[in-house]
Parts: sequence; C-alpha cells; structure tokens
Amino acid sequence: MIDINSGTFDQLKTLVGIGDTYAKRIVEGRPYQRTGELVTKNVIPQMNYDRIKEHIMTRPK
Repeated sequence: MIDINSGTFDQLKTLVGIGDTYAKRIVEGRPYQRTGELVTKNVIPQMNYDRIKEHIMTRPK
C-alpha cells in the first residue's frame, strides 16, 4: 500500500498506469482526504484510478 499523501515520486510510479506525469500531478495535488479525490480533482482518469485503488490509501495531514 502506498500513501498518496506521503509516497515518494518514485514509489507512485511503481503503480500500474502511473508514470512521470501522473506521479507529479499526485504529488502537486497534496494533501488528499480520500483516495477518490484523485479523480474528483482531475489528477488522474477514472480508468487509472480503478487500476490502483486497491494499492493506495490516505492518511490526511
């Protein structure tokens, strides 16, 4: 499990469908209250979120 609020750029890139661009957008969009905000804030598309949602979590800061 990777915390999208504290995971490093390189850790985020290990997720399926998350490359340099999406990893950068995830880092720049912090903090997140819920993982679903990746979609509602237009950080990543729903299709990518569906692939990674079982591998991510949030611990709001």
